Amino acid sequence: MYSRVYVEITNICNKSCSFCPKTSRQPKLISMEEFKTVADKLVNVTEYIYYHVMGEPLMHPRLFDFIRYASDKGFKSAVTTNGSLLKSKGDKHKLMEIYVRT
Repeated sequence: MYSRVYVEITNICNKSCSFCPKTSRQPKLISMEEFKTVADKLVNVTEYIYYHVMGEPLMHPRLFDFIRYASDKGFKSAVTTNGSLLKSKGDKHKLMEIYVRT
């Protein structure tokens, strides 16, 4: 069993930090159906889903839906964010209310 699995729900970011590698891929937000497929395949593979690879997870309009779905499947969630969008997404308390691991 893996200790955690990182799921890239978007490769779009609102910053251009010098320490982040750039990507030449087309900007993408995964769909709810794509997320469900990935999450369903991860059952019994890991306990933790981390929402970060190349993009800013708070830019995805379905982030909270993904976290709720993952929680319903028994996963614990962790969001890696640059923090700049926390207020516009309802701040960290809203994230904690939907089962994000702190």
